[in-house]
Amino acid sequence: MQEASKHTAFDSLFNRHYAGLCAYCESFTGNKQVSEDLVQDVFINVWIKRSELIFDETIRSYLYRSVHNAAMRFLRHEAVKHRYSAHINAKLAEGELIPSELVTTDGNPAELSEIQALYKQGLEELSPQTREIFLCSREKDMKYSEIADLTGLSVKAIEYHISKALEVLRKYLRDYL
Repeated sequence: MQEASKHTAFDSLFNRHYAGLCAYCESFTGNKQVSEDLVQDVFINVWIKRSELIFDETIRSYLYRSVHNAAMRFLRHEAVKHRYSAHINAKLAEGELIPSELVTTDGNPAELSEIQALYKQGLEELSPQTREIFLCSREKDMKYSEIADLTGLSVKAIEYHISKALEVLRKYLRDYL
């Protein structure tokens, strides 16, 4: 089939099946925008493979199977993201992970474990007062003024302790910051 006729066949295929494929995909994902994106990705792949495909009555089955597979991949990916997020949130609630604003990582469990160990070493190097002030700020989300009231120190002193703690932690975590 010539390129011009493949282009016309593709346009016709898209116009004929797009809405139905979106509805089919949404029955799995429950999200209209995600479904539209997945169906568009399938059509992009069809366009890329247009020289290999035969635009006959079997293409409809191919499209629906492709959309089904894309929806299943999306749902599996979402399940993994949800499990990982639940795991991280549980660890944060237990106080086992460092505050996320300090570190960026690709989620490698071994790397996270190493970062956690370095974080704990850094905390141990801090004076008890500096450590307590830092933990109040970062893990209890207290404002500097609240920590100042709690400790009887000035806000400037709290800023100094936080700055000192961050300096020490940056030294330990420099490879991950």
